[in-house]
Amino acid sequence: MRREHVLDVRELEPPEPLERVLDAVATLQPGERVRMIHRREPCLLYPLLEKRGFRYFAEAKAEDLHEILIWRKGDAEAAPPGLI
Repeated sequence: MRREHVLDVRELEPPEPLERVLDAVATLQPGERVRMIHRREPCLLYPLLEKRGFRYFAEAKAEDLHEILIWRKGDAEAAPPGLI
């Protein structure tokens, strides 16, 4: 069963959103993922996730609302359908 941790960092100032999400993904267990909610696209985060063995799917819901799903590479249970 997939478990999703929601991390809303819209009200935080840099670098706290980056620090919080890296801490959160470091503790992910098989079948778990993080949904990060941010007020802007965290472009600096993406290469750090890839380097640490994570995949992500980013979607802009509005100009000031971005959602990023993050899961461990190869974790088919945590990955959104079609994004292993």
